[in-house]
Amino acid sequence: MARTIRRCHSIAAFLLWVLPSFASPPPHPIFDTNPRHFDAHYLGHRVVLGPDWLFSADDDPANASTNCDDSGWRTVSSDKPIAPGDVSNLRYAWYRIHVRTVPNAHFIAVETQFINESYELYANGVRIGGNGGMDSPIQSVQRYLAFYDIPEGLIGPSGDLVIAMRIALNRRGAQGLGGANAPFSTGSVLLASRDAAPRDASFIAVHGAAIPFVLAGLSFIVGLVALALYMSMRSRREYLAIAVSLIAAALQSATIGASHLHAFTANDNLIETLWLGITNVALIEFVRLILGIRPSRWILGVEIANFLGYFAANLNSMGYLSDLATMAGYFLPALTVKAILVALLLRGLLRGNRDARVVLPAVAVVSVADYWYCLIVANNFWKWHLPIPALPSIQFETYFMDFWTMWGAIYCVTMLLFLVLRTIGIAREGARVAAELEAARIVQHVLIPEEIPDVPGFALHSVYVPAGQVGGDFFQIIPLASGGVLVAIGDVSGKGMPAAMTVSLLVGTFRTLAHYTQNPSEILAAMNTRMLARSHGGFTTCLVLRVDVGGTMTVANAGHIAPFLAGKELTLENGLPLGLSAATNYVESTFHISPGEQVTLITDGVVEARDKTGTLFGFERTAGLSLQPAEAIARAAQNFGQEDDITALTLTATAVSFPALA
Repeated sequence: MARTIRRCHSIAAFLLWVLPSFASPPPHPIFDTNPRHFDAHYLGHRVVLGPDWLFSADDDPANASTNCDDSGWRTVSSDKPIAPGDVSNLRYAWYRIHVRTVPNAHFIAVETQFINESYELYANGVRIGGNGGMDSPIQSVQRYLAFYDIPEGLIGPSGDLVIAMRIALNRRGAQGLGGANAPFSTGSVLLASRDAAPRDASFIAVHGAAIPFVLAGLSFIVGLVALALYMSMRSRREYLAIAVSLIAAALQSATIGASHLHAFTANDNLIETLWLGITNVALIEFVRLILGIRPSRWILGVEIANFLGYFAANLNSMGYLSDLATMAGYFLPALTVKAILVALLLRGLLRGNRDARVVLPAVAVVSVADYWYCLIVANNFWKWHLPIPALPSIQFETYFMDFWTMWGAIYCVTMLLFLVLRTIGIAREGARVAAELEAARIVQHVLIPEEIPDVPGFALHSVYVPAGQVGGDFFQIIPLASGGVLVAIGDVSGKGMPAAMTVSLLVGTFRTLAHYTQNPSEILAAMNTRMLARSHGGFTTCLVLRVDVGGTMTVANAGHIAPFLAGKELTLENGLPLGLSAATNYVESTFHISPGEQVTLITDGVVEARDKTGTLFGFERTAGLSLQPAEAIARAAQNFGQEDDITALTLTATAVSFPALA
């Protein structure tokens, strides 16, 4: 068997060596791509015209005709730049190709795609289509596939077909391109059957637009989720920032997708750049907010530079910026921002920021990709000829996803994960705070008297209206064994559980001291000492008042609002609020209350109530209401515009309080 195989190999080698010497060469190749006699007989239902074309800088309408003498036209390749010296100041250029088809060919169409300028298309001297405005200064790029039917009978018995294109060059501003770039490349102009052309156009349109539109939909949905979360939690501005970033990214992807369905002009390019700039500025704000960095001038400067830098490419395409200046303007701000974001997120991660763990990988990957892409561009620009591989891409059947599309999808999923984890964290924190507030409310409910004690000779009423679940106001009423009454009223700085615990400390201290002394100044001094050891930087205003059976009223004040007696504010010597200084002395002031007179005690929630115009309730209105019951005073302040806890306490002396004089 082995011998038989070796014998077959020997015979095959002999035939491969001998037979070519007996075979005569074919009279001509299967097809010819020379632009003067391009052979399209044997190339199937689609024929790619080119890459060689006849080129003329003479803008003569007769150039479209089959009778045009193009023997002097030079041959150019659509895959190579045009010599800048030849067409640097041209407004228009002509491309022609002579195609040999089947005699009297029918049902033929011309397909065009990826043409970077406006153009007019002619077949045997007849205009069959075009794209963009030939006289408009706005560049029009055709990324999608368009097809134009060749009229029946236009191809005669000879089968000759002349395809001519009039192209508007330098549609990019006053300086133009200098004629360096070819307006189209191999594969941009094709011949196809009239039946196949619509299918080709649909296939390419779907494959070009589908993935950008899917990405736009994904970004838009996640952006709407973030926006909805922001609407329910207005204090979480990071939700608003990422919503703006994602929705702008969705609009950018939609603009790219639309470019595969209709002509893409310089105006469309500006709009795409606008969405790109908004996306990245909002991303900077998002990172700043999740890391708790305060806004500053340097951050604002970075955002402005990053936003404006993206427009360098637009200025270049309009002819107003050189390639080197474009690279500097585009890449320097963008790469600087990416480095700053990665550094800030890494620092946040090291400091225990949980959000940075989710966001850092996505930002770091795209940052590395930006630097890699810059290296590729620089390698091509300066012709370093370094073997730098392209960024990775994925092929799904007939669909293609480049790196930026893949990153966009991963970024959307990452941001959705961030929203879920952050919202869960906020919900847990909210539950913890709610439990703490409920505990504080229970503590305060115990400490604030629900029922006023019955004190012979005095009518006492109180109203307490907290601004939130837990307030910082407190008051206590203690009947004295001698027949009088001891009252304390105050306001603790802060809210929530810390305020409730401070209130409990003060109330406990006050009630304990009341067993040993009824002097208001001594009580305030002892409460101040206790506050200094426990306040941790907070303070409390407090007023202690004692009314004896004979109508003598003794008051000591620690920075609280003075009482109102018979409709007038009393003049007191005030000491500092509790918890600020150990050297504070509290001086007692003495007044007399007659039978039928009312003393009114309030907290600053009454005088600091504010209406919609910003007007304060004030002391004048309070003095006018000080003769009213406590309920009326509190209700008036609350209706005016409550902003803080409201407490009103009234004490009215009755005739029983005072023994008859001898």
